[in-house]
Amino acid sequence: MPITEVCNVRVLRLDHVAEHATVKFVASPGNIVPLESIADTSIDGSGCTLMPGMIDAKIDVGASLDAFDAYAACGITTIIDSSSSSDESRAMDMAAADDPGLPSYLATGSAIGPRDKLVSIKNYRGLQTVATADEAARLVESKIVSERAALVAIIVDQPGLSEEVIAAAVKETHRHGSLAIAYATQSGAYRTAVELGFDVLTPVAVDAALDADVMDKIVRRGIGVIPTLCFLERAVPSWRRRGFACDFSVAVKTVRDLHAAGAKICTGSSANPSEDTSVRFGRGLQEELRQLTRAGLSNAEVVRAATLEPALLFGLDDRGSITTGKRADLVLVEGDPLEDLDALSRIQCVWVQGIKVNGLG
Repeated sequence: MPITEVCNVRVLRLDHVAEHATVKFVASPGNIVPLESIADTSIDGSGCTLMPGMIDAKIDVGASLDAFDAYAACGITTIIDSSSSSDESRAMDMAAADDPGLPSYLATGSAIGPRDKLVSIKNYRGLQTVATADEAARLVESKIVSERAALVAIIVDQPGLSEEVIAAAVKETHRHGSLAIAYATQSGAYRTAVELGFDVLTPVAVDAALDADVMDKIVRRGIGVIPTLCFLERAVPSWRRRGFACDFSVAVKTVRDLHAAGAKICTGSSANPSEDTSVRFGRGLQEELRQLTRAGLSNAEVVRAATLEPALLFGLDDRGSITTGKRADLVLVEGDPLEDLDALSRIQCVWVQGIKVNGLG
């Protein structure tokens, strides 16, 4: 198997930055290999930084197959869709499975929710409705077993599903060893989601600040938060026009408070092709990174939120850091993103499982 090396490069490691370093990896689908391996191709990374491929932990891509190329071009090698319908997700999953050079694709399929006006206001595209705890448990089992959903998304905002129904869906999700993702834009829904044992919360509350005890439980229980500020900045004015009480400044403050409390923040763009809240595939995550710095995260924390943190949260143990044996999902950028976040837009090359998908001729 051919081996590629990138040498004389700054490398973002788990706990430090290695200067003038070398990284070697198998160039057809493969992993990072020990430095003792003999390289067939050498790339001079002088003036550049090599970092793990980024993860967009919240997208709404539909069945847009061309989105894969847009994400790869932006250094995003894993995408997680928790909004598209089950049929759309299957189409995307099949495309990703057929081409090892495409970004990895994980999905929940259609979200679980109520028949309610609030759902219409928030414009959830893929939705499967339930009314009882038994229906919720059966639907979760069907999604995981029959639809092979990697994750389960449940709408917690009110008015909507009762706590009994939500709890049944979460319990069944965990029984199958999957993660439960809560859609919650209300501070009260955040509290409910935390109390009922969700693993991931998205986006953030936009109606009122979170209580200190809610934030404390989020931190102590290791619950992940995907704020999608770039999406909320577009969505909040639309929601307000439709009668939903919300304020984007509350969302920013919520992220700032959660970060200060020590919560696990992960990057997600909620990229989507809708008319009034459109966020571009790929480029949307770069926008989200800047939003997070405005909410108090340092450049290093933002990079971690786009790489290692979502990998840990979603159990993707084979990626998220540049470590021997892990997938060769790698991004070479000009400059140092820890000093200048705009370096993440100056992409020189992207590899997915060692396969070059963008850059360097």
